[in-house]
Amino acid sequence: MKIEEAFPMLPSLYNIKFGILKNHPNLKDPIDLTKLKGNKGFAGQFLEKLLLLNLSNSALDFENGELKTNKSKPDGSPMETMAITQIGTQFDDLFYNEKTFHETHLYRKIESILYVPAVKGANEEDWYFLPAHYLDLKDNAALKKILDNDFETIKSKVHAMMDDPNDGMLHTANGQYMQIRTKDSKPYSSIYSNKLKRYVSNKGFAFYFKKEFMQAIQDGVLPSQKII
Repeated sequence: MKIEEAFPMLPSLYNIKFGILKNHPNLKDPIDLTKLKGNKGFAGQFLEKLLLLNLSNSALDFENGELKTNKSKPDGSPMETMAITQIGTQFDDLFYNEKTFHETHLYRKIESILYVPAVKGANEEDWYFLPAHYLDLKDNAALKKILDNDFETIKSKVHAMMDDPNDGMLHTANGQYMQIRTKDSKPYSSIYSNKLKRYVSNKGFAFYFKKEFMQAIQDGVLPSQKII
């Protein structure tokens, strides 16, 4: 399915509690929330099922982009950062293969995004989605430039970390809208660099969108197509 094909389906999913949405008429069979509860990507997996997407390990959720949910306040303000992609085995390819931002796996993950805020509480049955926003970097030169600068800034900081004779390990690094930081749970997944021929982290790391990115979308600072 292409992202645009989901647009007509989305408005019927807004501001309705998950306990009701699990019986949405789009579905052939009701969604069993108990099978999804406890998963870190619970809201995203629930939305994929509602949009009739196949849950898989494909590089992208849609044929032409990514689906991203994010915990928010009822007014849409973000309460968390948004994970983009794990660094892991991509470390050398991202930071030492002389690729531009537009040639990286990272860029492919965020070139086209359907961003759906989710209001969450203690009980998943009471969670609900807010209106979605669609962003396409191919049509957004200003944002593409900002994220390009973010990538180069973070890459430069990573090189400085690796060259530090007193440490030489990966740590949090920030740009304007993107950052890298740890994303892992026990047992931890160390990151090994074939280029440097050593371990560069004893935990997994990932790229994230900072909360400022989602807030800028909600505030209209970053232009997006609101799906209503």
